[in-house]
Formats: sequence, structure tokens, C-alpha cells
Amino acid sequence: MEVPAFRIRQWGCGKGAGERGLYLASLSVKVLAKSADLDRWTKTNRDGYQRPPLESRLKERGKTSIVRYLLDEAGIFPTSVLLNVRRKLDFKEEVNIAEKISFGKLIIPDNEKLWIVDGQHRLESLKRVAGIRSEFNDYPVPVTIMDFDDRFLEMLMFYIVNSRQKKIPTEIAYRHLQRMVEKVEVEERFEWVKNVLLGPEEVRKGVAALIVDFIASDESSPFYDRIRYTGEEKEPQHLTDDLVLETYISKLLKEKTFGMMEPERVASLLIDYWSAIRDLYPSCFRQGIVEQYTLLKHTGIASFTYLFPTLYSYCMMEGDVSKEKMRELLGYLKEEVDEISDPDFRRPIDEKWWSRAHGPFISRATGEKAFNTIAENFATKLSIVLKKKEGR
Repeated sequence: MEVPAFRIRQWGCGKGAGERGLYLASLSVKVLAKSADLDRWTKTNRDGYQRPPLESRLKERGKTSIVRYLLDEAGIFPTSVLLNVRRKLDFKEEVNIAEKISFGKLIIPDNEKLWIVDGQHRLESLKRVAGIRSEFNDYPVPVTIMDFDDRFLEMLMFYIVNSRQKKIPTEIAYRHLQRMVEKVEVEERFEWVKNVLLGPEEVRKGVAALIVDFIASDESSPFYDRIRYTGEEKEPQHLTDDLVLETYISKLLKEKTFGMMEPERVASLLIDYWSAIRDLYPSCFRQGIVEQYTLLKHTGIASFTYLFPTLYSYCMMEGDVSKEKMRELLGYLKEEVDEISDPDFRRPIDEKWWSRAHGPFISRATGEKAFNTIAENFATKLSIVLKKKEGR
């Protein structure tokens, strides 16, 4: 396929960056429907970076409907769709316009995919409209084509374009940051990314996603093959979503102790911790009835994650950071403690406490204030019971 195109060369001065060529052209909906594709992030495609299009933007009616915009409104897209071909492309220059700008023929092999970096909703809407009105098969779509053979750099362009224009959905942003941490922190590539895109918070989020992957793939983990990843359908075996764990683990990494640990070590500790919790509250993990409890919703996962530094410090003081020691200490939560003024925490923290039907209101509450209140009262209870036992 030979396409009339302008070639321009752009550059940046970030360390590790360099001059790159871009091709400005127009392709029909028919060609794009055949050749364009999305690199979606899934559990089995962890190098992907897109999520499925939002159906709300593709309906025929609605204020944000692009289909309606095409059929009933102006239907003009003045901005280009951003595509990438993962190989160096041939360009036959015909006219040299300026030092970095020329016009000619861009040669795209017929079997090469055009990976959609930005503009998936526009293209999907055009495809749907072409199914309603066939003349839209010839609709000319302005495109900017890159030929980056580095898939990671393609993902970076997606992240930059979207994060600078609008907020990337949180569930996929953690995965982008994970890839950046792996490439930049581990492989030491693209130093400008580290300097500009990876601040402390972004690194924590990326490492949290990496830790969740360890937790999900370790056969000794209570979450082994039981985490629903972004884009997956809810299945009976799923206990929670990857985003829920990532959100609170990233906050745990603010603690210097855990922020300085290797991700594998943090994952190992959390596997033991949650295994101890599962042993104490088995019904909350049981397939078929897990939804009857809030322990594996935001409330329980946040509260127990916030409690973990306290429990870890007790284990360290006793010189035993094992699952058995964690289970022993967490078991103290099941005791009744008269010294606590709040009756919701004075009572045993048992499975009934986490029950949607029978637990106290705070066990179903959402929001950081409630999560911190639960964790603080759990820590207080542990402290009181430990002091009693030491005094015997």
C-alpha cells in the first residue's frame, strides 16, 4: 500500500530521547477497518496498554455519542488518529519542503497492522456508521503514523498523549506505570521517562501492580488465580479486582520499611499475611459465599493493609515473621476486649463481624476515614491483648 504522506522529523532533548519521524496522511475507513487494531491489556497480554472502548460513546444516541455526531451533526474530525507500525517504513521522497519536512509516498506492507495509539472511539464509531450507511467506508480519516519498532515506546506515546490531555482510567494506568518501572528502573532505558513521568507516587503504583502479579501467580497465595484483572469478566472463583489490591498496596509502599524492600519480598510477606487472614476467616474466601462478606471488598482489604505495618512490627520484635506468628497475632482480634470504648470493636472481630447481613455498620462503610478507623481500632485491640499476655 502506497500512501501520499508528509514526513516530518521531530525531536526532544530528554536524556535517551532522539529524533523521530512522523507521517501525516489520510486513510479510508475501509482500509482502517481491515488493518487497524488495538493492543489491549489483558492477563495474557501484559505488554498491552489499551482497554476496550466505552460502549456509552458508541451508542447511536446520547450527548457523548460519536455515532450521533457523525449521523446527525457536523461529523468532522479535524484532529488525526495516531497509529504505529512496528517496523521501519520506506518513504519515497518527492518534494523537499524544508529541512525536516518533505512530501512523498509512504509504503506500508499489506500484512502490517496499524496499531491504534489514540483515536479508538473515533474509528470504532466510523466502522459502526459504515455498517449503517455504506458511503462512510470511503470517509477520509486524517492519521499520524509512527514507525516505532519498540512496543514500549508505542505505549509511552499512548500514556503521554492521554495523561496530558485527560486522566487515563486508573485501572489501566497502574499497568502502564508497571511497564515503565520494569523498563526504566530495571533495564535503565529512557532516562527522561524516569526524570519526568516516574515520580515517587508513580513508582509506587507501578511496583504495586508488579506485587499484585506476584501474589496472583504464586500457588501458595490465597489469591492464586483468583484475582480479576482489568478487562476480564467476573468469574465465580474471583475474590477481588487487581485494582483494589494495587490501590492499597501502593499506599503501603509509602512506609519506608516496605518501600525499600524488593517487590518479591513484599509480595511474600503479603501472601503469608493474607494466608493467615484466610485461615482465620475461611468463609470470607469461600467461592459461592464470598459476596456475603466485606472482608475482600475495599473495606476489608484497605483496613487489613493499613494494619499490616503494625502487625509486621510486632512480628519483628518477637523475631518471627512467619505466617504462623501472623495468624497467632491476628487471632487476638477475635477476643472480646472490655478496655475498648467502641462496642463495634470491643466484640470479637469474627466472620459475623464481616458479614453484610449481621456485621456492624462500619464493616460495610466505604471511604478512607472508615478504613483508617477500623485499622486503628484493630491495632489498639492487638496492643491491649499483647500487653495482657505479657503481664501474665
